[in-house]
Amino acid sequence: MKTINFKICRTLTDEESAGFEIVKKLQEKKFTTYWAGGAVRDLLLGLPIHDIDIATSAKPDEVKEIFPDSYDRGKSFGVVAVRVGDMEFEIATFRKDVGIADHRRPEEVEFSEPEEDAKRRDFTVNGIFYDPISETIIDYVDGLTDIKRRQIRFIGEAQERINEDYLRLMRAARFSARLDFNLEKNTKTAVMKNASKIIEISAERLRDETGKMLLLNNRHKALELMDELGLLQEILPEIVQLKAVRQPVEFHSEGDVWNHTLLALNNIGETDNEELVWACLLHDSAKPETIGFRAEKNKTSITFFDHDIKSARKAEEILARFRFSHQFINRVTWAISQHMRIVHAFTGMSERKQKKLFVDANIDLLLDLTKADLSASIRPNGKADMTLYKNALKLRKKFELESSEEEKNQIKKFDLVDGKDIMEKMRIPAGPEVGRIKNELERAYLDGKINTKDEALKLLGKLRCI
Repeated sequence: MKTINFKICRTLTDEESAGFEIVKKLQEKKFTTYWAGGAVRDLLLGLPIHDIDIATSAKPDEVKEIFPDSYDRGKSFGVVAVRVGDMEFEIATFRKDVGIADHRRPEEVEFSEPEEDAKRRDFTVNGIFYDPISETIIDYVDGLTDIKRRQIRFIGEAQERINEDYLRLMRAARFSARLDFNLEKNTKTAVMKNASKIIEISAERLRDETGKMLLLNNRHKALELMDELGLLQEILPEIVQLKAVRQPVEFHSEGDVWNHTLLALNNIGETDNEELVWACLLHDSAKPETIGFRAEKNKTSITFFDHDIKSARKAEEILARFRFSHQFINRVTWAISQHMRIVHAFTGMSERKQKKLFVDANIDLLLDLTKADLSASIRPNGKADMTLYKNALKLRKKFELESSEEEKNQIKKFDLVDGKDIMEKMRIPAGPEVGRIKNELERAYLDGKINTKDEALKLLGKLRCI
């Protein structure tokens, strides 16, 4: 065991103050109690700390007796949640894990001592304790050395830690990218050797861990590391396939679709918008199968036919595979399907069609995707042309100010006629044909050919005669 003195030489945050008081109350009852895990790591690195976990020798019932405003969070694992104001802390009894049930959780747990609790954790940098009362760091796993070396290393035997939870394969990549730490040699080798096992993790856990990586400021580095380790091929082979897919150099001197996608993700900057990062990741996912070549004068030699629509379809399949909600999928795929229409909004699109695009409820997501996409489309002069994005912002503001709420609602949801009107006028039964005809009427409305219900019904009469 290694101990060092460590004093927080600044004003404590509200969360830190509350975490301090919890430790103090437990220690006053003679229970060994520390801060644990990622909060300690980030504290040592001078990073903002959140989600302070607390480890203690007190049993769950003893914790609940000291803190009445508490409840079992994971009873079989000895975890109690304690509420302090609008904050919540997890207090876990020191334990050791026994056996491996499903490569996610142990067969059983036994309450133990601090050293055994530290050694059951994943990486050395996450296995350090801090006593905020005595201002002492307690390190049983040599995590301090790895912080100094700026490396991620499994605690103990790498294969044992991986077998306990296959998600640790991805967590190794995420912590390496987030902290800008190297993967220790044996840790890296073990992850690469076991990469194929990641698909045994549930789709929901893979989704959540991937989402955390995509929300990192250096998300592009996380994806590069995932690719290097062989993990990306297992969970997102569609993204690996973007490599070596050439693009017209007059618009994309940054390189292939893989490089473009990584640059676009990087250019998003700090964000907590998960819809945006997934839309950006998948916006060109169909380019490998839509690539075409032509020799027409004044045309690019490389083009991607309908890649926006086909990328949206592919994105829908991928997001469904990760068990995202229908609402999430619909918003992301709409933005992807429309990301080339921003270009056409200024060339030959009727004003109503422009309005329909720019008053859509998801327009902000589309505009943010457009900004990232265009900023990663580097011209031969080494610069990105953001003119289309700036013009799009102007159009969005114009239509927002000029359009009445009634007009916005009509444009968003065409309802001059409904299915009943169509069936009565056309004398047809309910079915797909009704929807097709309504779509045709909507196109006529957006092109300015009809403006009222009477005009729509007259057009129906003409359609019936054709």
